[in-house]
Amino acid sequence: MEDVIDIISYLLDHLDEDEENSEIEEQLLAAGYPEEGIQRALDWMDGFDEDHSPENSRSAIRGYQPWENLQLSVATRGQLAEWEYLGVINSSIRERIIDRLLALELEETDLETLDWVAFLVMVNEDGPDGYWMDHLLSPDGRRILH
Repeated sequence: MEDVIDIISYLLDHLDEDEENSEIEEQLLAAGYPEEGIQRALDWMDGFDEDHSPENSRSAIRGYQPWENLQLSVATRGQLAEWEYLGVINSSIRERIIDRLLALELEETDLETLDWVAFLVMVNEDGPDGYWMDHLLSPDGRRILH
């Protein structure tokens, strides 16, 4: 699954929003990425178009399924809870972040991957919430909130 993360990073650096999937696939194949990884990365990116979010609720407490606990580290779950408590994200955005993290199918998610996925989710959200994500990282990329 590390290929998928590399491919998505490449897309973020080189993607032109007007390009069709076939053109993007050709670029990625030419860059040496495996076809299976390319398709998984494109599917992952398409997940932003889907709405899996429940109604936003300030009092919602998130319980995790056992299979979610296996993929989302204690630190990841704790960071999500802290961001929600601080008002940086709401329950709807939290669910979107969790959905995108689980879609990566990693053995366990670390805080660096959480930051990366949270940033992508926040950038793709409507409204001012994306502003907050920029403030979670210092200018040199280190985490400010722990």
